[in-house]
Amino acid sequence: MRIHHWEIRDREGFREISADIDDFRLWYRLPESYAVPASADPFLAAALLPAMARGEPLEIDPSLPASPKLLKNLAIYQDIYHSWNPALKIVSIEAVTRPAISLNAGVLSFFSGGVDSMFTFLKRREELTHVVHIQGFDFRVDDTSFRKVLERNTAFVTAFGKTIIPVKTNANAFGYHHNLSILLTQASVLASIAHLVNLPRAYVSSAYSYGQLVPSGSHPLTDPLWSTEGVEIIHDGAEVRRVDKVVQLAENPLALANLQVCAHEVARNCGRCEKCLRTMIPLKLVGVSTPAFPPMPPLREIKKIHIANEIEMIFFRENYDLATRAGDRALRGALRSCLLRHERARFFKDVDRVLLGGLIKKTYRRFAKSSPMSRRISMTPPRD
Repeated sequence: MRIHHWEIRDREGFREISADIDDFRLWYRLPESYAVPASADPFLAAALLPAMARGEPLEIDPSLPASPKLLKNLAIYQDIYHSWNPALKIVSIEAVTRPAISLNAGVLSFFSGGVDSMFTFLKRREELTHVVHIQGFDFRVDDTSFRKVLERNTAFVTAFGKTIIPVKTNANAFGYHHNLSILLTQASVLASIAHLVNLPRAYVSSAYSYGQLVPSGSHPLTDPLWSTEGVEIIHDGAEVRRVDKVVQLAENPLALANLQVCAHEVARNCGRCEKCLRTMIPLKLVGVSTPAFPPMPPLREIKKIHIANEIEMIFFRENYDLATRAGDRALRGALRSCLLRHERARFFKDVDRVLLGGLIKKTYRRFAKSSPMSRRISMTPPRD
């Protein structure tokens, strides 16, 4: 896999930095007021996991120097991800090296307006000077919706005296081009943008606490390995669980009013998806309401919530524990129904996998016309 044809262009109102990674033109757009390094580091961060998935060495055009510290770190990074998923092969990186330097001043955190990024913003607000908001990082967002979200987030961070940096990229499409899960590439995309924006320190917000750690695209063990001599990348907030972050955010009305967590909407919270509900439930348990969310659905609807995976299971257990401590027996019972239903489904899947060799799952796939080959590469191998 080759990184070449690096280019920087000033367009109307923004600066575009791009390079070819084999046959894919990867680009980033950010405000033209920021100095951008002529460095391989942003594109190396984006290309490493696709190269590992293909088992191909990375060759970087000699005109684009790479950070020697980053190259050393990525040897450890590859060992970790290969141990989590052997489908990600350890590959060589061929590059001319030059120590990286910081071209811009300040400290940034990535900011979506969700629970994790809002927690980091408030926790680090005395230190932060900038936040970076990325168009379509979690899912595709049209320009009109992005402008609405950007206006809201700009008003929020400006009230704290901070500067927002809007960034647009096709990095997620690049990951999909190589059949990689967005959960796998999330930190590598953030790292690539941190190296482009090029402030000396960048905070990446945690999704899980230290007590909940599992192989993940963003992890306290691996996020710091994206650092260079000029840009330090820090995984932040793993000292508390997500439910505890929500409880702390409940004490800040301005943060609550600007909280945006929805899995389906970017300009508002639907109040029905799993991400909305796992935020609304702890707010209800601590007796706090906010105009950012519609009214809580009735308990009969809560009982029907489908827990899609083990990640959602972690967050539902947190809310179940909080409901128990709060003495809300009705909500605790509704959450228990969801948890038991998920446990039963997991039990039958394990029976099928261990005793039947996955016969039921294979039969379902055949009738659903789906194939294991269509699944994206993630942090760990599929359980078949």
